[in-house]
Amino acid sequence: MSVLHRNTRGFKKALLASAVALSCSSPVLAAELSGRVLDSREVLLAGVQVSIPALKLSKVTGHDGRFAFTNLPEGNYQLVLSYAGRSQQQQQVQLNGSLVLGDLSLSSVDANIDKLTVQGQLNSASKALSQQRFATGIVSVATTDELGQFPDKNLSESLARLAGLSVEPDQGEGRFIRVRGLAPDYNTVTYNGTQLAAPEAGRRAVALDVIPSDLLASVEVSKTIAPEQAAGSLGGTVDIKAISAFDRRDNFYSLSAEGSYNQQQSETSPKVSGVATGIFDIGADQDALGVAFSASYADRDFGSDNVETGGSWELDDEALEEFEQRQYSISRKRQGAALNLDYRPGGDTDYYLRTLYSEFVDTEVRQSLLTEFSDPVLAGADSGAELVRGIKAREESQSISAVVLGMKQQLDVWFWSLEAGASQADEVTPYSLADGQFAAEFDEGVSFSGRDVLRLQAPEAAYQAGSYELNEVEVADTRTEEREHNFKLDLGRELLTHWGAVEVKAGAKFSDRKKTADESLWLFEDFEDAGISALSLSDYSTGNARYGLDRFGPAINPDRLMAMLNTLDNSDYLDEVESQINDFRVDEQIQAAYLQGNWQGDGWQVLAGSRYEHEQRDAFGSQYDDTNEEFSPRSYSGSEAHWLPAVISKFELSDNSLLRAAATSSLVRPNFAQLAPAFLLEEDDDELEASFGNPALKSLRSTNLDVGVEYYPDALGVLSATLFYKDIKDFIYATDLAGHGEYADFSAAETYVNGDDASLYGLELNLVQQLNALGGFWQHFLVSANLTLTGSEAQISWYDDGELMVRDIDLPSQSDRTANLAVGYEDEKWSLRLAANYKSEYLVEVAELDDARYDLFSDAQLQWDFSAKYKVSPALQLYFNAVNLTDEPYYNYTGTRQFNAQYEEYGRTFAVGVQLSRW
Repeated sequence: MSVLHRNTRGFKKALLASAVALSCSSPVLAAELSGRVLDSREVLLAGVQVSIPALKLSKVTGHDGRFAFTNLPEGNYQLVLSYAGRSQQQQQVQLNGSLVLGDLSLSSVDANIDKLTVQGQLNSASKALSQQRFATGIVSVATTDELGQFPDKNLSESLARLAGLSVEPDQGEGRFIRVRGLAPDYNTVTYNGTQLAAPEAGRRAVALDVIPSDLLASVEVSKTIAPEQAAGSLGGTVDIKAISAFDRRDNFYSLSAEGSYNQQQSETSPKVSGVATGIFDIGADQDALGVAFSASYADRDFGSDNVETGGSWELDDEALEEFEQRQYSISRKRQGAALNLDYRPGGDTDYYLRTLYSEFVDTEVRQSLLTEFSDPVLAGADSGAELVRGIKAREESQSISAVVLGMKQQLDVWFWSLEAGASQADEVTPYSLADGQFAAEFDEGVSFSGRDVLRLQAPEAAYQAGSYELNEVEVADTRTEEREHNFKLDLGRELLTHWGAVEVKAGAKFSDRKKTADESLWLFEDFEDAGISALSLSDYSTGNARYGLDRFGPAINPDRLMAMLNTLDNSDYLDEVESQINDFRVDEQIQAAYLQGNWQGDGWQVLAGSRYEHEQRDAFGSQYDDTNEEFSPRSYSGSEAHWLPAVISKFELSDNSLLRAAATSSLVRPNFAQLAPAFLLEEDDDELEASFGNPALKSLRSTNLDVGVEYYPDALGVLSATLFYKDIKDFIYATDLAGHGEYADFSAAETYVNGDDASLYGLELNLVQQLNALGGFWQHFLVSANLTLTGSEAQISWYDDGELMVRDIDLPSQSDRTANLAVGYEDEKWSLRLAANYKSEYLVEVAELDDARYDLFSDAQLQWDFSAKYKVSPALQLYFNAVNLTDEPYYNYTGTRQFNAQYEEYGRTFAVGVQLSRW
């Protein structure tokens, strides 16, 4: 029997078991209860717990403030409303048939609270804390208002301020999110439950700097994954929630305009965004159609100064082989839009459409000066060297789009939903300069000085354009495309028993994902043979580069260089090997089913169930044998299946405190760079060398344990501590198989393998507190702080002359400490916030398998930001943001901090803006 047949049979059995479990019935009950919850400003509230203690039953309001109980026993009941920072509210209800309570107004803890929520700090904190408190699992939430309180340039930077989250930067901007110290490829990003495609060729991680935060309602990070959620994350699932017109009681719009100034480049940049929502009648159905639209545009000009060695040290002698100075001029345009429709014809049926489009255009010009010493040299020692001035100039565009179409319906004792989703992502870098090189030789007089910031010591001729001659130019054209389509069905019902309420839920999902990468590379050289006489840098120079770390010298004009290349026939310079070996396609088809039960008792809530996922993987690429200069196709087809059980529980220790515990299972599939089936075989000095991907890699699996306690005081705030542990199987890493098995005669055989077990463990501490207990002036302050302590153990192995060698490492991208601190002040006119974000050093890359001294680390970073808002009128406010107040650099080192691997500065950024809103 084939693996596919066995797994398909298992899939069918899972569906059959789900149907049988759901068919178990209880007596049909007659009464129904529904309504909406809003605050005294008539703003709909998400995250309000609405409970009926006598029935041991509770619901949590969604973004539209709605709640609904169905099939309840008739009688008199007490309804209890709970919300962070508000006093618990009670109301008697008489159930006899269907009862629609309409809008319930939730009062404040005291009369001053609502006056203080004008600017939104306290209000947004209440929303986030309420959703976290009443969630079944462990989640962190940031609402639109919350995101707007920070001076962040994109979504990833805003999320990095939540407990357990940190950011992986690019050019000083947050790009990827790490959860609990785990690399971004170990986390999943979804849009209303549909997994977003990733634009980069080798990665599954979604670059969140592509998505403007203005387009969203909230972001929820689930750190404990329930069976109903798709597998694919180890650290957590980042779910982006779309805005909806029904999130607000009435029509709404908001417009903002901003101008920012980057100190590093002395550049000014604009940004505009807007949101509009409306609710309309459709025929006889009143307030049945909701339309929400948002759009954002930003054009940011900035840059950075960089100096890096890439780890090219001879550590025994503390001597340097080479280093490179770089100056970046960057323009990044972000534009996005979202159109969301909701149709609620009445009763218990909702239809919805969610759309998202976001485009990120990164225009980069990089001037570089590479110094290659004749021999490794000590600082200050005289040496000969080759100096290479380089230019890179390209426009790279990334786009992410998503469409989700669905419906959900309540039918007597049953509820069900049907949803289809699609996401696509593209990354395109059209024909452009990847690297243009002008070289000069110096027999003596070249050295370096400094530690973090290395500076060149060279003769005056090194700074003259006439000293350099055109060597070679590399031009590239790359395109990556990812498409994901999915279809899912969920079915469930609620059962009321004398020992509590049970929600039984089952579902199935089909997902189809395709990732393709296509690269073409041209290498231009031997220009004299082609009849080019303009070979001096003087023919292409535009004066001196603006570089803040050292004297730099002449810059290269990329337009002039490309104009010269355009006079040549580029077909004569195509690098056929590089142009084909990096092309690949990976297809994934996933069939999934789950069954879970969610029980609510007296102070208890337990969710338990299991998910089944079967993956069919097909990969296509090329093999190149340099010994006979031949290409051949290389492909792979295989499958794997997994059961992923989970138990997630919550127990109320008191009215203000609760205990959480969870045992869950995770699954992370290899990234596409690891799966790409390319195989390159070369011969160097009669020794065989190979590098290749491994499409047969197994998915990483993990068993996760979480235990946490949370305390919510009567005033707005929370104090929580959560312990977590992850036992990881089939950890994936890069290795060298030379000297073993079929590669016994190779001098190098670099690939990826599934290795030994790994583990991650840690403690999350979180504090949010309004200082209203101090009274007077202090009640205007809100303090939030979090600290995550993590540790990890992993092991890598390789072969040395046929002998298996091993050593212990930390998991890459895992910081031992991440922390955030924010102090906010708010009154009727002003809203101020000072925020700090910290992460300790972490392992970036294992550079040499057999020598830990060459491991590449990223240094600790502490960034301070400030934001201020002033309310001119109820509809108009002005704001000011200051980012990177202390001009914190980015620093990587080799082994120990004294050996530079990369140093980069970005400067401070200041922004002023205006926002006009109508509630």
